[in-house]
Amino acid sequence: MINVFARLASLLNPWRWIMSLRRSMTGASVSLLLIGIVSLNIVWGYPWTGMFAACASLFVMGRLVNYFATPHLSISVNAPRWVPLGTSLQIPARVRNTGRWPGMDLWIEGNQRCDWLQPEGETAAVVDVSFHKRGLQSLRPIEVDSYFPFYLFRTHLKIDTSTTIAVTPQPLSTDDDDLWRMVQTTLRSIASQISQGAQMNYVGSCEYREGVPVRRWDFSSWARLGKPIVREFSTPAARSVTIWINHVCADVAHPRRNWFQSILGWNRPETSSHEPFERILSIAASSIETLTRNGAAVTLWFSQDGVLKTLRCEAGGDPSELLVALASLERASSTESHDYLSEEWSRDLYSQSGDSLLVLSCQTRDEVPVALPPGTRWVTHREIRRIEGPESPVKPSAKTDSRRVPEAIG
Repeated sequence: MINVFARLASLLNPWRWIMSLRRSMTGASVSLLLIGIVSLNIVWGYPWTGMFAACASLFVMGRLVNYFATPHLSISVNAPRWVPLGTSLQIPARVRNTGRWPGMDLWIEGNQRCDWLQPEGETAAVVDVSFHKRGLQSLRPIEVDSYFPFYLFRTHLKIDTSTTIAVTPQPLSTDDDDLWRMVQTTLRSIASQISQGAQMNYVGSCEYREGVPVRRWDFSSWARLGKPIVREFSTPAARSVTIWINHVCADVAHPRRNWFQSILGWNRPETSSHEPFERILSIAASSIETLTRNGAAVTLWFSQDGVLKTLRCEAGGDPSELLVALASLERASSTESHDYLSEEWSRDLYSQSGDSLLVLSCQTRDEVPVALPPGTRWVTHREIRRIEGPESPVKPSAKTDSRRVPEAIG
């Protein structure tokens, strides 16, 4: 009952009506109002009486007609599932009139005109959108203005599209990013070895079997023995690349505001973003696209809501699932529990013996006490290094070895 009275009081609020009328006025309605006011200051008589009556009637009737003639609209958009951060694009949309009355003198997004939209009719439109924050973003409402009749008044509509787009991390460029240039060179070398089927340990030759690739044929032995011979290897090369994202990051200190700025709202920081973590995700997104385009399969490991999740994309496949997962990935504070410190996690890492392991982390190697298999590339937001030999679990250290030289060799 209280809610009913509150809504009724809000509906009958005269100030609300006045502000609504003010926002709906256009140049034509303002001209009518000024002419009506001027006609009151002149001695009554013909033609001033008729001029005032005409202005008043047009002003009142125009607002009523504009209000009741506003159509009921719905919008469907053909939006992509994901877009990179910082992208500006045009999304096609279909505007449909779901009401009983036609829509007249409509302007969609302020620059697309529709003079007539019959009931159950549709019209095409284009929506300009841009995204400046990573995550699952709702597409902004589409704005439609109704100017019927005669552009006297304007009724502004905001129509929700009920569409969510995954904004993935911003891709990196090799032109002005030395670290990504080194990482990309390493990944292309690994992908080339995987796509070409390079092998590691040659153990001998045997007779040809159906289905063996041509690159394994031993032509010299074939010519000497007079029968097809193929080469055999004991250990195959890496089958894919496993990317593990360590989402544990140290908190970044933000500048504090004094009491005067707090009261006046000056220097109000926007939604804070963790720059090292965002850079790590950008490296991950660019790595996934580089590997899949160069013929390597990618397995993505990450922890979300305390649960270890794994996603895989085959060589040349669509990495949408992996990129969408990166869009919704949140960082964890360094004070929270480390899910990867268990023995099961270490065994899972060593079980990927046929894969190349790439660890992306805001933390340095000395800060993560977990053993890693040989050949692992440890990439931070500043450097890349390779683990050459087997490791035992290391203890976290507050100091970092400044003599370590970053290595970016594949």
